[in-house]
Amino acid sequence: MTAKICFTMDNLSDAADLGRGVIDKPRPAGQRPALDQGFPAMLDLYDRYGVKVTHFLEGWNGEAHPDIVEDLVNMGHSVGMHGWQHEAWSELSLEQEIELMGRSTDALHQASGIKPTAFRAPGGKRTANTLKLLTEFGYSIDSSLNDQGEDGGEIQALTETLWHVPHLEATIDARQWLQKSIPAKEVELSWLKVLEQTREKNGFLLFIWHPHVMGVNADYLKVGESILHSVSQEKEFEIVTLQELVAEKMAEQTTEQAKV
Repeated sequence: MTAKICFTMDNLSDAADLGRGVIDKPRPAGQRPALDQGFPAMLDLYDRYGVKVTHFLEGWNGEAHPDIVEDLVNMGHSVGMHGWQHEAWSELSLEQEIELMGRSTDALHQASGIKPTAFRAPGGKRTANTLKLLTEFGYSIDSSLNDQGEDGGEIQALTETLWHVPHLEATIDARQWLQKSIPAKEVELSWLKVLEQTREKNGFLLFIWHPHVMGVNADYLKVGESILHSVSQEKEFEIVTLQELVAEKMAEQTTEQAKV
């Protein structure tokens, strides 16, 4: 038995700042640290360890940076949907959610050539309508918080075709560094401890990192390097994709049903 470790990434470029009204137009090249520095740094980090991630992108990037979206897929990563411009997803009306989900799905599909099938709600929280709409739009994975807005839990089927892959708030770089300002070394030790706990129970663990957080800070990148090194060197860890996590769970469910 091995513990399954999955790495994912959220956000890209100016989408969230445009959505929040921090800026009224995209920043020019050379003034976009998250895109110009953070994003390449994260890709280099993953590449050195042979890790393939699901990058949850705002749909706006499909129109603004279609070449980048296409390149991600060509490099073997997968693209998930993360709203249009990182809206407060749980506050959307039904009409807004339908419009933004459709627009984002189409933009990412057109840019990458592959329709996204994984979703993570911006801010983590979904609406009462999200699961039904995700199913209608053909999504098979939701990696948001649960119905109560809580983290953690097990991978489980939400509908016949839609699976929930939960995460821990503690393994989100933005929670630790942007919101709590915890020193890098403390976060590293905390993540290593969670990894050890995951190994002991042969469980799964999902990390969420960001180009504008880890990617632009040398100390934070060293923590990412430490985590990837530890996971890749330990034979009791297996690095898997989000899709592989769900596929394994589906296989387990099929086996259990066959026994009945």
